[in-house]
Amino acid sequence: MFKNFFIDVNKKLLKKAPAAGTADKGASKSKKGEFSIDTKALIERLNGLVPVKLRVADLKPIDSSGFSPEGVDFIAYNEYCREIDKVFNDHIPYELIHGAFFLADKLNKNTLADALNRVSAVKKLNHFTEDGGKFSIPSFIIANGNKEYKLPELKNDIMNFYISKNMPIESEFEIMMVYNEGLLIKDWNRGDHRYIGLETGDDTFMWFFILMNEYLDIEREDVFDARNYVRSEKVYNEF
Repeated sequence: MFKNFFIDVNKKLLKKAPAAGTADKGASKSKKGEFSIDTKALIERLNGLVPVKLRVADLKPIDSSGFSPEGVDFIAYNEYCREIDKVFNDHIPYELIHGAFFLADKLNKNTLADALNRVSAVKKLNHFTEDGGKFSIPSFIIANGNKEYKLPELKNDIMNFYISKNMPIESEFEIMMVYNEGLLIKDWNRGDHRYIGLETGDDTFMWFFILMNEYLDIEREDVFDARNYVRSEKVYNEF
């Protein structure tokens, strides 16, 4: 029953490309007959699967220095107050974010490099603030597979990318889910650019749910303080 739930979810999150001349805002652009990620449906589904303290939405991250990296497709965050997104103009403070999600709808070497660069940018959040917090936002890449791009080759390309760019391990993603194919999971027990690859087939979304929530459910030690986001030198009269 548990397993069947996720197999059914999998079928609903990939949509066939619409016929020519039609528009589908929920799915990424694709050629007719191909399948693409239904982004709207994915966000709605994840909202029901992440820990109850969190919300998933296509909002942007920001830290107290004003740094807001581009490229995040959506985030999982602690809804500090019901209008926190309006207070920060569709941005969410770094201290409230528990996870960042990146889509690679048509997986190939170019879209892979693009996703890895976007993850690296998000990993720089809070590096430019006075306190320089240690929390690295867990990052998840969700990819629509390519039959000609097998998981072993994908894993090898990821390691070569990080080595060639001389990126620190703190800049790397935690989990990549390739729909109906498998997972690449960061191996934190190794001190280099290592990932564990699992060919999980129809069970892929189920295991992604389990492993993703292990990251999202981590209690953050830093505390959100709205005062840190007030960038003004105005002096008030005190009496």
